[in-house]
Amino acid sequence: MGLFDFLFKKKKKNQTNEVIFTNDFQEETTAAALTEELPVAPIIPEEKPVISSEEGDRFDREILEAFKRFHSDPGLDIDIHMEDEKGNRLSPHHAYENLFKEWLNIQSKWDRMSLLYQFWDSSQFEKLEPWQVIERFVKDRYPKKALLYFEKNMSDRRNFTKEELVSLSKLHRVLLDNTTAREYIETAYRNHPDDDSVKVEYATVLHIVGNHSEKELSHQLFHEVSDKKIQQNHTESAFDCFRFSEGYMDSSIFAMLYLMNAEADNEAWDSIADEYYYCPVFRYEHAVQLSQTENPLRALAKLTSLSQEFPWFRTALESTIGTIKSLRKQLNNPDFMEKELQEFQTSLKNS
Repeated sequence: MGLFDFLFKKKKKNQTNEVIFTNDFQEETTAAALTEELPVAPIIPEEKPVISSEEGDRFDREILEAFKRFHSDPGLDIDIHMEDEKGNRLSPHHAYENLFKEWLNIQSKWDRMSLLYQFWDSSQFEKLEPWQVIERFVKDRYPKKALLYFEKNMSDRRNFTKEELVSLSKLHRVLLDNTTAREYIETAYRNHPDDDSVKVEYATVLHIVGNHSEKELSHQLFHEVSDKKIQQNHTESAFDCFRFSEGYMDSSIFAMLYLMNAEADNEAWDSIADEYYYCPVFRYEHAVQLSQTENPLRALAKLTSLSQEFPWFRTALESTIGTIKSLRKQLNNPDFMEKELQEFQTSLKNS
């Protein structure tokens, strides 16, 4: 059994977090009644697009998933309880029609998740622990906001919980400040050497910045956690071990290494990419994979969005600029993506 052929135990929590919402159906009904009394010309109702039950079900699943991700707790057992003015229970896509419509127009999984994160901000943000706030911003691709939150609310503290140290290490990895990331996670490992989440993050950082012997320690630590998982319940695929679920191994770097070592196809890369869209290094290597498998336009699309969202990532900027120039020659179009090229060249100068 190989390094990544480990298993996960699916646990059920007894506690249920029931989230109850009230809707403005009565206000909407009253407003409609008043409008009907006015002497206005008849309005032909706009034909609504047909929405499949599959789309509605997917929205209902993703809004619950967003709640769990927002709290950084894949084991949360929640029930979103919504009712109309008559007390009839409503599914989320019926209760939040405008949100659902906006969600329908978003193709990217993480752009949809970002929309749902913003939805949960209004009722859940103040309930988050500091480490959860850091994770919320980092996973939503706003590490600069996470850093500002830290500077405002946490920088004067001398001691941090293990969850805070792990989240701060992830934050600085995304900012490509691996030296600071190592400082935080080494503190966590000294104080909590047996914690699995600490081990995984420490292994991740050591693999990035460690010398040869430290990389060996990195793989040893990762083995220790994965071996523990082997003795637990069955999982259908090794890829599942890196997906958001109870006991998952939250390491974009080891997920990336597994895909490379397994010579995974584009479909496998795409499936894991949804999990680590927040990690610039993973996204860069995904673009490289697409380029190597003769998908230059998809690779360029990945590089373009990566360079726009992480303008401090010089390697991505240089690759994006080089790819645009190369495609200009291939397409015999000297003006291809001129606006974007200027944008990335400016970002490179400022990085």
